[in-house]
Amino acid sequence: MTAGAAEDLERAVAAARHDDDWTGVLGILGSRWSDLYQSHPELLIRTIETLPPTVLDANPRLRFAEEHLRRRSNRRPESRAYRDILSDDPDAPPLDRLAALTGRVAVARGEGRLDDATAAADQAVATLRAVPVEVVPTFANALPELHYHWGVTYFLASRFDDALEQFARSHDWAVSVDNRLVRTTSGGASALIHALHGRGRDAVRLLDQLPEVPADAWWAADAPTAARLAGAVLRMDRLDMAGARDVLDGIDIALSLDFWGPYFALRAFAVSERRDDAQVLLSEFDGFVASLAPEYARVPVNAEYTRLVRYLLLLVLHQPESAVRSLGATAPTADGGLVAQTSAVLHGRRLLQRGQAAAARRMVTPLLHVSSARPRVLISALAIAAETVAADQRDDLLQRAAALATWNGVFSSFPPASAAARSRLADLIEERGHADIAAHLRGMADAISVAGTDALTRRETAVVASALAGLSNTDIAAKQHVSVNTVKSQLRGAFRKLEVANRQELIDLFQLGR
Repeated sequence: MTAGAAEDLERAVAAARHDDDWTGVLGILGSRWSDLYQSHPELLIRTIETLPPTVLDANPRLRFAEEHLRRRSNRRPESRAYRDILSDDPDAPPLDRLAALTGRVAVARGEGRLDDATAAADQAVATLRAVPVEVVPTFANALPELHYHWGVTYFLASRFDDALEQFARSHDWAVSVDNRLVRTTSGGASALIHALHGRGRDAVRLLDQLPEVPADAWWAADAPTAARLAGAVLRMDRLDMAGARDVLDGIDIALSLDFWGPYFALRAFAVSERRDDAQVLLSEFDGFVASLAPEYARVPVNAEYTRLVRYLLLLVLHQPESAVRSLGATAPTADGGLVAQTSAVLHGRRLLQRGQAAAARRMVTPLLHVSSARPRVLISALAIAAETVAADQRDDLLQRAAALATWNGVFSSFPPASAAARSRLADLIEERGHADIAAHLRGMADAISVAGTDALTRRETAVVASALAGLSNTDIAAKQHVSVNTVKSQLRGAFRKLEVANRQELIDLFQLGR
């Protein structure tokens, strides 16, 4: 089919040059665009370059299409050229008007003016809704890319519901015109949003619907990026961290800059507890962000993920105060942003590990009222709250967490829990048919993973936290109801694992980089 379309177009161009009649060329561009776009982008670019100025003036959307093709096939960032090639004529035909608005979206987004980009996307969506329903199918070849552009803009603005709607429409139109490229990008982006929210079932369903990507396709390296990121999230949620790392190692995020925020966040989640690994990743991340236009780095979703990435890595690097400062001082709310809520439950878990149960409870209480459409946040909040309440309330919270986790396939919140909570969660998960996950949880040592350390036992963590708070060995012994010699023994074990010799070195280690 693709070879035939290319040959038909080349013959039509030759005839048009001879007859000075470009009607046939425009007809093929309109009817075979998706086919040619996926397999012969260079031919499309050459064809549009060949069109006389009068033909381009009558079809200004083709200028947008040419620039878009150049950007995609050369993998260049959004270009200012969109601004130079498109007029903003409110009386233009609907498809040309949609192309002009989408060009405005691309320019504003590339310059980090996301408010302007989302306003243009909103205007484009409203413009399309005003088009008579019987006319819309005549735009079928253009709509997959247009909806995808609008969806990416909403994603970067953290308007995830709006992004999902546009990605779904993009995917549906792509199916209707057999555009496998956009089916891959839009379906993968939808799957990623579902996975980030913890809606594993929806993510799996969408990934299963994606077409096979031809290995020799010019878009094979970048179009599946969002789908691969979704796959990495699903592996993490099933406690397969090694599998997630393998997926992430195969992604070149420079080819898919729209998703660099979740990409680096997932790598930070998957980083080992080795400080040198965290230092290398932090250096790579800081260098990557520095290479971006500052305005682009600060768009909402990118700024939120930057805070999360730095929080995770600074903890591993024993810079807790810097890590907490990176999150900012805004308290989490039930209707807040997804990434901020995710950061809050991670910090709540850390507070609990540090023996600050009351502070952990305050952190996650608002998140117990989060919509069940965000199961990742709700599961984590329930699991943390269960360890901060009276014993007669604990099991109800754990049962709710286990039920949500098994339905959505999201178990990544459970490994950091206490041994008792993990054991109960394993029982509940096994009752719901996930014996493999239950066995994994039961097989974990009775230890907790403290960022930047080897595994410390809960007692060692408690005495380290007390020592960092300035308590003497005698005070710690009284607080823990053990002997002073036991405290000394636990501190020696912690010092050995942390590779420090005394309290001062311990304090220096955890205060490094303040």
